[in-house]
Amino acid sequence: MKISLFLLATAALQALAAPATRTGISVKATLEADSLSNVYLDYGSQSIEGTITLAYGSCKDSSIAHEIVSVDVSTEFQPDKFAWHVPADAQSGCLFVKDASGNLIAQSEPYTISKKFVKRGHPELNDMYFDAVDYHKNKRASKRAHASSKNKKIGIVGAGMSGLFSGYLLDQAGFHNYEILEANDRLGGRVHTAYFGKSGIAYQEMGPMRFPVEFEYEGKTLPITDHQIVFQLADELNALNDKSHKIEFIKWYQSRANNLYYRQGFRLPDGRIPTIGEVQANSAIVPKGADTSALSSATNNATAEFFTDDWFKLMGADLYAAHQKALDEGYDDWSEWGWLHNKMGLSLNATDYATGLGAGQIWENMYDTFTFSKATNWKTVQGGLNRIPQAFGPVLGKKVTYGVRVSKLDFDGDKVSVQWKKSPYDTNYRSKKYDNVIVSAPFSIVRTWHLPKLDYTLSQAIKNLGYSQACKVALEFKERFWEKLDRPIQGGCDNTDLLSGSICYPANNIGSKGSGVVLASYASGDMGLRFASMTEDEHVARVVQDFTELHGDSVKKYYTGKYDRRCWILDPFQSGSWASAEPGQHKLYMPSYFKMDNGLVFVGEHTDIKHAWISAALESSIRGVVMILVENGHVDEAKAIVKKYNAKWMKI
Repeated sequence: MKISLFLLATAALQALAAPATRTGISVKATLEADSLSNVYLDYGSQSIEGTITLAYGSCKDSSIAHEIVSVDVSTEFQPDKFAWHVPADAQSGCLFVKDASGNLIAQSEPYTISKKFVKRGHPELNDMYFDAVDYHKNKRASKRAHASSKNKKIGIVGAGMSGLFSGYLLDQAGFHNYEILEANDRLGGRVHTAYFGKSGIAYQEMGPMRFPVEFEYEGKTLPITDHQIVFQLADELNALNDKSHKIEFIKWYQSRANNLYYRQGFRLPDGRIPTIGEVQANSAIVPKGADTSALSSATNNATAEFFTDDWFKLMGADLYAAHQKALDEGYDDWSEWGWLHNKMGLSLNATDYATGLGAGQIWENMYDTFTFSKATNWKTVQGGLNRIPQAFGPVLGKKVTYGVRVSKLDFDGDKVSVQWKKSPYDTNYRSKKYDNVIVSAPFSIVRTWHLPKLDYTLSQAIKNLGYSQACKVALEFKERFWEKLDRPIQGGCDNTDLLSGSICYPANNIGSKGSGVVLASYASGDMGLRFASMTEDEHVARVVQDFTELHGDSVKKYYTGKYDRRCWILDPFQSGSWASAEPGQHKLYMPSYFKMDNGLVFVGEHTDIKHAWISAALESSIRGVVMILVENGHVDEAKAIVKKYNAKWMKI
């Protein structure tokens, strides 16, 4: 085929006429002193080879105030994205590129650098919250300044809430080469809804079951901001999925007027059990127990500073700021027992009254008191909390591999090896290799694995972080007889001293026909272990007996014999209900979670400042993915995630 000489000549003239594009250097985000930013280099059509220096300084004479990086470039290697720690003393100026002789290749437009006020607290607490700036300074990936490829292979161990959200965040940042390895055959981890039948409305939560959303303060209803990330995530997943995966929130009742108040076996003269509403209206209708007024008064006085309205207001507005303040006050240095007996001088009897002589963490008590005594509005999910992890399914696609029960991690200096056996007695491991691995499995499981040599404090955290235990039993009934009583019970939890612990009625589909499921026992702490030690039949029989004590023949009449029992200590994929840090463990262990060790990043509710809540798992995922992004030089993507989810406790 002949090509016209005229066309060739025309093309040549057009090429000669096309203006050469110059090299450019820029940033895409507002610059702030003592923070991270990406710097972008556009080589244009200029031929650049040899050593170039990216720097920041005077716009007038291009004098260097801060060198960003020197890098050797060629026609084959032209990195175009760099991570830069904007110095704390940086002034307004320009970015520029110079060659090895100091000649100016490119200069940016002028940039203004804003200053941010940073509160300085106790030096021992400086590392309590993730600081991406320090992380970048102390451990840049292979000491590179330029960003790595987004095709890094990332492994995620565990498809609970933190593992699923980590994958979701990686997708947002453009890191699509990841996979999730899950030991179980389902999504969600400890988010576990037990379904009875195919109606979709007969179910109970065997893991987390509610979210506090509002509390009262000085006559005003204020939001509890700590759980807003859950609702934000649900909105995002709803926008991505069809209606079959919709997450719909409905009202949850922590306590209602017609819930039963049953203590010391007391009944009213007519044989009825009083309701919570009746006791609140007239406490004299129930007999007084042992006179503990002196013990109660002493305890209240000794703990008064923990439970003020100012504390509760701060917890509602910014839980991380409240945690920082609690650490500043030295609360993590004391157990509740030690504070009351040794610091405040309470008698052992008064200390036992308040704590059972257990060495609980003060912060955990503060958080639980705020949540369960101050929250006035709660939400749950129509159809069960399982719908949250299930909504990740269509979004993440085929990223999850089930039945991979990891038991070993290794690191060869370059890649992380995730290993497992098909059978416990196999002599050989199966394995996959990754550039980085996010471990979202709980430490109660990870401590049983073969691990590479890790930082000492991190190893101690994996081995020793405390865990609480809980057992739940849900019972199915042919109909919701409790909603048809003279004093109908429509959701909420009874107040009893029965061994079964909390007894809660379904909040969904109130008034509907067909079967219903009661959470007939929710026992935590020591009783969570005692119930777990029973046979399943012994445990369920005791729960049925307690529920019969409340509702008499109706239980026998309507109980179908179907139940679900979940003692999390017996779960081979969890081996515990939720993390429960001992005094001092937050302050000691949390900084160790903020270091990538042998290519590993650890996330999960156990690595956050509060435990047992879905929001804790989600917040930890933000921190873990930001570590991956900063490690690989993608600062702007990390900052976008932090901004999107309002993770203001994180410095970047």
